[in-house]
Amino acid sequence: MIYIGIFKRKDDKPGFDQKIHSVKEWPDHVVTLEGNNFNKFIEKYPLFIVDFWAPWCAPCRIIAPRIRRLSKIYKGKVAFGKLDTQKNQDIAKQYKIMGIPHLVFFRYGKKVTSITGVRSIGDLKDTVDDLLKRL
Repeated sequence: MIYIGIFKRKDDKPGFDQKIHSVKEWPDHVVTLEGNNFNKFIEKYPLFIVDFWAPWCAPCRIIAPRIRRLSKIYKGKVAFGKLDTQKNQDIAKQYKIMGIPHLVFFRYGKKVTSITGVRSIGDLKDTVDDLLKRL
């Protein structure tokens, strides 16, 4: 006989998985962020990753498809957004974005960590997986 399921110890506190499932709507794409929706989105999700980019930035164009792919891989666990720093300079200044592409990882609106520059999809997955384990 085979049993399949998730068993919790008695001393386990509510975990990240329970918080993930409390969010009713997860975007299935990378959300375009601007000043009017930025805070609403970063505060809504247990883990939200924002790609700070600009249209003239060649490395930003390299990382964009990787972010789109990650948004499909982590659908229902991580939300992704992108913010054009050229159009939203005030938000870029608020988060002290000095170079792009720059990824900022938020947990319910609070900055957890950030990465500057182009990274492989494997490196990005490792970072996301590590954060999911810790949160």
